[in-house]
Amino acid sequence: MSMPAPCPPVHPVRITSGAAWTAIWLATALLGTAAVTSSCGAEPEAGSETFASHVAEIIYTSCTPCHRPGETAPFSLLDFDDVYKRREQIVEVTGDRLMPPWLPDHGDFLDDRRLSEEQIAMLRRWVDAGAPRGDRSQEPPCPEFVAGWQLGEPDLVVSVQQELVMPADGPDEFRNYVVPVGLPSGRYVSAVEIRPGSPAVHHAVLCVDRSDGSRRRDAADSKPGYGGMDLAPALPPDGYFLGWTPGKRVRRAPKGMAWTLHPGSDLVLQLHLTPTGKEERLRPRIALYFTDEPPTVVSYPLCLSAKDIDLPPGAADTVITDQFVTPVPVHVHSIYPHAHYLCSNMAAWATLPSGERRDLFRIERWDFDWQDDYLYREPIALPAGTRIEFEYHYDNSAANPANPFDPPQRVRLGDRSIDEMGNLTLQLVTVDHDARRTLGEAGVRRDLEKFGYDGKLLLQLAVLMREGQRLEEAIQAIEQVRSREPNNADALRELGICCAASGNAKAAEQAFTECLRLDASQNVARIQLGSLLVRSGRFAEGIQHYEAALSLDPKMAGLHNNLATAFLATNNLVRAEQHFEMATSLNPTIFQAWFNLGRVFAATGRKAPARAALQRALQLRPTDARALQALRQLGN
Repeated sequence: MSMPAPCPPVHPVRITSGAAWTAIWLATALLGTAAVTSSCGAEPEAGSETFASHVAEIIYTSCTPCHRPGETAPFSLLDFDDVYKRREQIVEVTGDRLMPPWLPDHGDFLDDRRLSEEQIAMLRRWVDAGAPRGDRSQEPPCPEFVAGWQLGEPDLVVSVQQELVMPADGPDEFRNYVVPVGLPSGRYVSAVEIRPGSPAVHHAVLCVDRSDGSRRRDAADSKPGYGGMDLAPALPPDGYFLGWTPGKRVRRAPKGMAWTLHPGSDLVLQLHLTPTGKEERLRPRIALYFTDEPPTVVSYPLCLSAKDIDLPPGAADTVITDQFVTPVPVHVHSIYPHAHYLCSNMAAWATLPSGERRDLFRIERWDFDWQDDYLYREPIALPAGTRIEFEYHYDNSAANPANPFDPPQRVRLGDRSIDEMGNLTLQLVTVDHDARRTLGEAGVRRDLEKFGYDGKLLLQLAVLMREGQRLEEAIQAIEQVRSREPNNADALRELGICCAASGNAKAAEQAFTECLRLDASQNVARIQLGSLLVRSGRFAEGIQHYEAALSLDPKMAGLHNNLATAFLATNNLVRAEQHFEMATSLNPTIFQAWFNLGRVFAATGRKAPARAALQRALQLRPTDARALQALRQLGN
């Protein structure tokens, strides 16, 4: 049998650092882009591995989902020619377990992308044998991927409000972008997909802010969004991790495990942006998939973290730890470990009250470039009194190829990627909301023990106490903040809410007024003050605050309804009608808006629209006596 002509030599590039994508980009350039015909490679000997019989299945399953057009991987692996061109590189990165990207060495997680030892050895044997193609007629077809969104047409797509520009070179950057959703009413979210739209995005994290705090942080920053890795006050919604990494699979939530997106909430998208060698312009998009099934699972994001990280130059193994004892029974559904470049390995485990130890995860070779969150195939049940611990190891020596400093420098705790962190966030599911509050309070108190005074943590504690109707204790926590930070507008806002809930309207008004004097952008305080004034009969003042709040967020259906109700109370029917109609157009499910709109139409002699509005109200509450009586009074 005649042999084919020799193929061009391929020069492998050894990847010696965590920057896997950068190395692959370099390897692509070194390998060249000349097409390799399918005649390259010897025909297989009987019984030997071939692309058709063995290799194609591995590539199409483990590589092609990312290495295809439209994804972030720098080249495609769609057929024999693509694979043959990069055969040595594939063997190199799979043998070093840099590809497919998967960090945990222990833990039974969904979507485990690891290749088996036999698969890795088989790829090496195939390349050593000349990378034979085999019988083309036996090659499995390249899989067909869904064009666009993984789960099909989303229910809602939102995007970062303006195009972002990442320079061709310079330092990497963490930026947080506020993405208004504009939902007039709450929805249950069963799935989220993030499409960053540029290889400049290393990874992304998505949180939700029910307050206006992220907007205020954005407004205070001269650039779009706000910088740093601290997303506060945005949080993982209902304790669920939302994010994007290359190759991340999107799943719909199981029954009962959707999360609630409340009206007026903002999404906050954190992007880790890295230079690619050319200017990148991007406008990431976020797809939301809704469900009518309400959530029945109650979860909480518990974060263990290091208090003091101080890594001297040359120190090859500095260890940090943290622990937390669960006050209630929990199930661990997913985890999100996080550190930066100097972390070398990490692990976490749970010690039950009986003394039994259960390993949660272990990563022998941490890689900042491939961090991700991990969903357990089966949630791990932990009884009350279980101690959860983590142990992270850091290598700040010159021997660490991922060290961003040459020579090594002292590195401490910080939000920049060249600083260090040591966090482990766990999605813990509790039996009910009371248990969730107990768990949350224990977590905040543990952090206060570690970090000492922290105004944000004390206000978190106050909110948890307020939600549990422990108003006096909540106010005591707030006053601790005010004693140290008398000009803390957030503390005054929370004080006003607590005072209003306890019936002390005068103290609430004083707190809200002072809050707005310090920070006029505190929209929640403005709305609360407006409602307080309207309830006390001071309609003109209340209306003024409502209108100011709407100028900052004109799509708040509930606020339009409140404002219209205030106008109706002052017999300003024209303005009442305007805002009731705005409320019903933004959110057709507000009974009070339809009912009162019908009253306005009836009062101005317009029977047909009055009847239509009241009928819409009765569709929402078929047995409401007031609406039925108003409809009867209209007659025929």
